[in-house]
Amino acid sequence: MRSTRRFLGVVLALIIVGVGLALAGCGSSSNTKTLKLGYVTGPTHPYGLALTQFAAQVDKASGGKLKIDLLPVYAGGNDINLLNDIKGGVVSMGSVSAAVWGTEGVTSFEALQMPFLVSSYKLEGAVLASSIQQQMLAGTEALGLHGLAIHEGGLRKPVSAGACLTNLAAFNGVKIRSVQSSLLTDSLAALGASPQALPLSEVYLALKNGTVNALEANLGLVYTNKYYEVAKCITGNVNFWPFPSVLSINHKTWDGLTAQEQGWISAAADKLPAESLAIVSNPASPLVANICATGMKFATATPEAIAALKAAEAPVYTKYTADPTTGKFVSDIEAIKASLAPPAAPKPYPAGCTAK
Repeated sequence: MRSTRRFLGVVLALIIVGVGLALAGCGSSSNTKTLKLGYVTGPTHPYGLALTQFAAQVDKASGGKLKIDLLPVYAGGNDINLLNDIKGGVVSMGSVSAAVWGTEGVTSFEALQMPFLVSSYKLEGAVLASSIQQQMLAGTEALGLHGLAIHEGGLRKPVSAGACLTNLAAFNGVKIRSVQSSLLTDSLAALGASPQALPLSEVYLALKNGTVNALEANLGLVYTNKYYEVAKCITGNVNFWPFPSVLSINHKTWDGLTAQEQGWISAAADKLPAESLAIVSNPASPLVANICATGMKFATATPEAIAALKAAEAPVYTKYTADPTTGKFVSDIEAIKASLAPPAAPKPYPAGCTAK
């Protein structure tokens, strides 16, 4: 009897060890590590296109050992919620519009969106290729994040559901959607408009029901979010500011990666600014033609009208350059701007696409 019990005990022990080994094998059967990355637009927006390239490069460089799981339209398109979730570790990584970082006290990205300062992709490319980008990204550290790259979504232009916004008088009293950013709200108010701060997820309905009758948007946003269904006119040669997004990763996640894994991510992130600018400035892009096909029209402001719009923003510069960080970056960008030749004239719009 004792020998039988001893035998059964040995068998039971072997079964337990075998199960343990089998479970251990299941846990290590895959060497793939996956990081979730949220962003607020859809995958066909320039943000989504650029981040898809970023994820593919990490996958290729790692031989499939490290994957980036992209989460488009994160939090229903709410940048502030996304930023909070990256901070809290709900999502490992995220790309948050530069405009909203000021809501968390990070002012290092404000200079990029000072009104009419960065008015061409050529200038933005030069800025992001300089040491300015890394200096700006350092601001994310205050929130427990590690900044990886700044990438572009498209120069923002006036978009109207009513009359085209081609001069200073046209903005007077217009209810215009603004990003949840004091800088952008102040910049639109300086033109005489009545800015309404709304998250991206609420913009379409607000335009449809008249809560707002205009917005500032890039062409990718107009097309992918179907604003052509509720708006009529884009002032094509008025570039308020670019709309960059800041790719960052929770510092605890970053510190938990191996040096090799960090290297794969950093190498892909280094390419992201130029790749994103190539997407939004591609001369073969069908965006303008696609928007024209929806029935929207493009208007053109005169040089005198653009000069008046810029002049109206003087109080905004006085207010925001008082911040030493913003003031320094504005001066640095102005120096780069002065060193560059003016950008080439844009291509004419397709036949029948010009507002009368």
